[in-house]
Amino acid sequence: MTLTRRHLLMGFTSVVGASAAIAIPVEPLTRRGTPQLTTGPFYPLDRPFDQDWDLTRVPGRPGVAQGVIMDLHGKVTTEQGRPVPGAILDVWQTNGLGRYHHPSDTVGKPIDPNFQGSAVIRADVDGDYRIRTVVPLPYERRQRHIHFDVRGEKRLLVTQMFFPGEPNERDTLFPGLRNEVLQRAVTAELVGIDNGVKTFRWNIVLAGE
Repeated sequence: MTLTRRHLLMGFTSVVGASAAIAIPVEPLTRRGTPQLTTGPFYPLDRPFDQDWDLTRVPGRPGVAQGVIMDLHGKVTTEQGRPVPGAILDVWQTNGLGRYHHPSDTVGKPIDPNFQGSAVIRADVDGDYRIRTVVPLPYERRQRHIHFDVRGEKRLLVTQMFFPGEPNERDTLFPGLRNEVLQRAVTAELVGIDNGVKTFRWNIVLAGE
């Protein structure tokens, strides 16, 4: 039998109908990389000896950092969703009083001697990372944010993480990400509160890794 255009269209329609009825979700083949943002003027110059995952305690000091304690965890992946094992994350932020541990910070807020200020950690074999810190205070015209310098095997990403439920549209950098998808990519997700400790999740995608 000779297949006419009508037969072909009928066959195509039946296949589409069958696929629609099954409605199998399809994972995107690629994901957008986390947007690049400025390092800022307060990259740490004088780091404490301790640079572990817990920024709320400093060895040799009995106290705990001032402010609202928070946990942050997530995964470093490629655009295809593959983990980046051993990715190095350099993290820094204001303390719970609104001050960077940096000599150029002249805002007048006090340094917290029990706050580590920064950390250099390594993701595990599954690309997972975790830090314990304090919720940073806004700094002048900046809203709450945490700085990240993330290094994979091939790529370097300098970016900043923002917090949900904040007036991020007033920030000096956040509105520059005019695409809503990009804004979501730099905003953490609040996943729970346990005994006053907030837990956030933020995944990082290294474009070109």
